[in-house]
Parts: sequence; C-alpha cells; structure tokens
Amino acid sequence: MNVICEHLNQTLEKMGIQAEVEERTIPDLSIPYINVVTDQARLLIGTRARHLLALEHLLKRLLEKHVPLDARGFFLDVNGYRLHHIEALKAEAKNMAKKVRLYRTELVLKPMPAFERRIIHMALAEYPDITTESIGEGYSRRVVIKPYP
Repeated sequence: MNVICEHLNQTLEKMGIQAEVEERTIPDLSIPYINVVTDQARLLIGTRARHLLALEHLLKRLLEKHVPLDARGFFLDVNGYRLHHIEALKAEAKNMAKKVRLYRTELVLKPMPAFERRIIHMALAEYPDITTESIGEGYSRRVVIKPYP
C-alpha cells in the first residue's frame, strides 16, 4: 500500500470510521484513483460532496511533508460516488452535444468547478462538429457547447 493510502487509513481511523481503502487505475483519469469503501459513506461524502472534497484537500496538505510534489495528485472517492458523477456528466454532455448538432445552436451549461468543466471538454473532444469553451469568472464559470463553424 502506498503512502497516500496509509495516511488516508490513519486519518479515517482517527475519525472513527471503519473503511477499506482501494487504489485503482481509471483510464479517464491521469492520476491515481483511491476509493474508500464504507458503510458510513453519507458522513464522508456530505452535501454535494463537500466533506469528500474537504477530506481530499486535507489529505493533500498532510502529504506535503512526506510525498514528492509530482506524486501528490490523486482522486479520492467514497463508494464510487464521484466516479458515478463523472459518468453522469459525460452522458449529459453527450446529450447536449446531440441537441447542438440537431438545432445548430449553442447551449450554455450550468456553472461548475474546473474539474467538471474539464470532464465536459474531454468528453466532447472526440466530436469533430462540436466545440466547447469555458466562459465566465469564478464560481459562475461554465461550459458553452457550440457547433463547429
């Protein structure tokens, strides 16, 4: 087990959470995928995955002293929650792309974090007749899906 999983196990133990930590390789992600399997998922995920993102951030800060900078990147998940969300985002993006193709007009998606926008851009990169662009600033930044001129 690598250093990231060891630190995560220690953190979960201190929180009083019984869990199994597994590391996998996901083709769509360029960084290690670490999944926590537990019956206490609701506590770890929180509303809109805020607890999960905070735990990931905390773990990354804890690792600053122990792991080289290039090895600190990882994707933390609980019971596959975020992976399922990524798949839903891809499906939504492909449905929107179909509408853009059909109506030949651009569609603006809801504001989303940078990681989710990146998933949309990557999912639609394979479509030669569709282009994507991020617009806006800060928390209102969103993706626009357009027909290729």
